[in-house]
Amino acid sequence: MTLQSASTFIEKGIGRLLSRFQQEFSSSQTLSDIVGQADRLRVMTETLLALSQHYPERAGAVLNVLSGLADVGIIHDMASAADEIAALARKMEAGLVSEKEGSNQSFTGLPARLPQQESYGMSGLGSHFVQGMSPEVKEKPGQWIADRSEPYCAPEDSVFSDEIICLHCGGAFSMLKRHIERQHRQSPDGYRVYWGLSPDYPMACESYSTMKKLEASRTGLGHYDRGKKGRSRIKA
Repeated sequence: MTLQSASTFIEKGIGRLLSRFQQEFSSSQTLSDIVGQADRLRVMTETLLALSQHYPERAGAVLNVLSGLADVGIIHDMASAADEIAALARKMEAGLVSEKEGSNQSFTGLPARLPQQESYGMSGLGSHFVQGMSPEVKEKPGQWIADRSEPYCAPEDSVFSDEIICLHCGGAFSMLKRHIERQHRQSPDGYRVYWGLSPDYPMACESYSTMKKLEASRTGLGHYDRGKKGRSRIKA
């Protein structure tokens, strides 16, 4: 793929992503909302184009990450979309500055920040829903999530043979799924995306998984005796 065709491909990808955000998050708007959205779209477009120019080899991955954040509900309206794009831009800009430290090269063309977003409604998501929670998970009293920049411990230090540490609160569990749904309103996929974990990050510790496998083996769960004949039909 030539440089020009790759650039055109990324630009189309940016257009498709922002069109998706428009279609999914633009219902029942006031005139003021429409004006604010147009300004957000302009800045988001400029930011994504600048990122694609400075990081052409990572542009596709950036779009996939943003799409994934929308799939699991971290991006759930235009304000949260703008926030996530701005956060990605800041992280990538910091990385580029670090790489070019001591040289005369500079990072230009990337907006320093997106405009301040006004508070946005959470209609239908529950009164305590906050950005990062999974909309499909049932709301319960007292649910909360930690700031993404402040996990309880490093993800690589959270998994042990007999327990998994919750990155929100530091609790130790043999099975994490039920806890994060009840206490932090996140699905397993939402938890992995929120903390930047790999898709195969476990939701149960090794000892618990082994115990369940042994239990299933003892009870015959998942096994079928093909040699066993079913009941014969009684002819009338």
